[in-house]
Amino acid sequence: MCIRDRAVITVPAYFDAPQIEATRRAGELADIEVVGMLQEPTAAAMYYTWKHGIGDGTFLVYDLGGGTFDVSVIRCMLGEYQVLGIDGDNYLGGDDFDRKLAEFFRKHLVERGYDLDLDIANDPDDAVKFMLLTRLAQEVKEALSDGDVQFVGRTNLFEDRSGNPVSLNLEVSREEFEGLIGDLVEETVQSCERALAKSMEAAGVGLGDVDHVLLVGGSTRVPLVQKRVLDVFVGEGKSKAERVLIDEPDTCVALGAAVHAANVAGLGLIDDTTFEEPSVVTVTSALATKSSTARVVGRLDSPRGEEVESVVLLDGAGGIAGIARPELDGGELVFALDELELKGDGDHPFSLEFCDREGEPLAAFELTLARLSRAEILRSTGSALSNPSVLAKDIYLEVVRDGRPERALLLGSGESLPAQGSYRFYTADHAGAVILRLFQNRFPIKTVHLSVPEETELGTSVELKLSVDEAMSMVASGEILGQTFWAQIEPPPAREIKDWQQIEELLNRVDVVARELWGNEARYFRDRTNPLVAGIRETARTDPDKLQVLVGRLEEVVEDYHQRDTELTPGFGRYVALMDAIKRVAYRDDGQLRLGMNLDEWRGRIGQLEVAADEAFESKDQRAWGRAFNQVQALWESLAQDEYRFTRADSEGYVRRLYLSLCAEVSEVSEMLAGFNYSANPETHALQEREVARLEAELAERVSTPLDAVELEGAAHAQLKHELDLLAEAVEHIRRRYEKLPTIGLVRH
Repeated sequence: MCIRDRAVITVPAYFDAPQIEATRRAGELADIEVVGMLQEPTAAAMYYTWKHGIGDGTFLVYDLGGGTFDVSVIRCMLGEYQVLGIDGDNYLGGDDFDRKLAEFFRKHLVERGYDLDLDIANDPDDAVKFMLLTRLAQEVKEALSDGDVQFVGRTNLFEDRSGNPVSLNLEVSREEFEGLIGDLVEETVQSCERALAKSMEAAGVGLGDVDHVLLVGGSTRVPLVQKRVLDVFVGEGKSKAERVLIDEPDTCVALGAAVHAANVAGLGLIDDTTFEEPSVVTVTSALATKSSTARVVGRLDSPRGEEVESVVLLDGAGGIAGIARPELDGGELVFALDELELKGDGDHPFSLEFCDREGEPLAAFELTLARLSRAEILRSTGSALSNPSVLAKDIYLEVVRDGRPERALLLGSGESLPAQGSYRFYTADHAGAVILRLFQNRFPIKTVHLSVPEETELGTSVELKLSVDEAMSMVASGEILGQTFWAQIEPPPAREIKDWQQIEELLNRVDVVARELWGNEARYFRDRTNPLVAGIRETARTDPDKLQVLVGRLEEVVEDYHQRDTELTPGFGRYVALMDAIKRVAYRDDGQLRLGMNLDEWRGRIGQLEVAADEAFESKDQRAWGRAFNQVQALWESLAQDEYRFTRADSEGYVRRLYLSLCAEVSEVSEMLAGFNYSANPETHALQEREVARLEAELAERVSTPLDAVELEGAAHAQLKHELDLLAEAVEHIRRRYEKLPTIGLVRH
């Protein structure tokens, strides 16, 4: 069999470019030739199609491992795999389930009087204690996959902080465990819905078009995971799948990678009987067919390859089944044997010999071709034309627009790999350098610094080409003033680890920014920061790694509203977003007066606001900037309200808009409730759980059920408008109560 040190390496679908590059580099450091990088959900889909003989179809692949979660919507057509939408979380997996249960154990022991107020991040002994609890939690988790109750009885686990030996004796039910991990499972469901939304946007493929739902990864053995996936994505009115498929979840990714490797790299066979250095033949054609004839194509790597004059295929009786003359192609000896007769169904053994001018074999290999009956399944392995991997996240270049830094999109998420884009930018100053700073989403991945003469004219063009190959390695290249550049994008250094003092400073920044905001901006900010702040509090003592991830995400949100380089709140990006929204409505040329102003008056008003905002921003005057931003926000909210009143006068148009808006809002509120971060305090957790249950029931009864019954066609729009208005008020009431969940039970000052 193949002895070359070659491999297809799989990676989580939602890995960042630096993580993918680091994985590929690790393979190279291990002296492995990386013939391809394959996203794990795609590898799993390849295995399922191969094993079950599934032909064309669309797959929702739910991949929950120990440390990561990925979901992909994948379409297979004629053996080609196309990834239509992906989402996930690189820091969510079965290990989080273990830590949740371990924290449950720790709190139980504290209630029993043990001194276990642990500082995992800063005390190595405490970290070991929690690790032992986590290992025990993993055992209990696995036991609860088969039983409803598990008794935990362990003596002398370790010593508490006061030196007392710790023993744990309690019963844990599956229901209790599911209550602990429910919010994490709901996060995965929301990721699936986002992936489906991306698939719908990119290719018009939604949940109703999904033929198969696949469960991948060892953590999908948890019954709650299987139940939620089944409830949400399988059944009438959902996908076409009749059940969820779960086959060898721990190994199906590796098996799928093997199937793909056999396709892209070929089957390697060795002859080590002739020379000290063995000969290797790689067969790249299919070894099974339903036809009465077959074709064998491949290449030879041999120390005496230049002596080969002919390639001969001998059948089991020693007769010549085929003969061909090989050719040199790019330094390799390639060959093709056509019209090979296969008499009857079943396996047909052959010997493949490479002979010299006298017909003496220089190397020989045993090879079996299979002829399948018409009833047998010809298993798909994908094709060389497949694009089984896509870019997980957007790639941006930082540019200057109106004197301010912004990001220009280079390659968008979902782009099939390999991908390449060519772009033209222009110099904006006489700094004597051109700086090309690349980001994946908001994470910096590469900075290219080019020296140019200071007298370089403004507006000199900079040509940039960005390439991402099948192995997901990135190269930036280009030219300016005849000077060419080329840069391999290597993994950047790891992010700075924040200590608790720095985290507290960030949380204080959240409070400061929140006080500067009002209206819808305040609401948007709370919706984005509240779950992250709650998650930080939950993971502060139990999961230092996840804590750092949440802190990084919170920093990105805060940066949108408070730019460190200017120290202004809100951030310039928020101002641009509101101004763009105003212009889209105010400049709509439909002859309507908005807020009593015509088109020319709107241009004048917007121009005044832009001048005031630009002056305040350039001078970094927080008071003037806040005043200018508030005027822009007030104008937008007034304009939006005016638009709302205008559309209400158009009964049919208003009803349709309101109906679609309500559907989206119900979905959003439902996701918010499902993904709520509960308090670590058991009593508070119980209070919040009861309130969430009440809100979910109220949302279903008062809004979802009546909304599902709405018939837009042929309806009396005036009556329907009144009913939808009432439903909108009910949704807003539920949303306001949701916002109070983090403070439930707290006293007022």
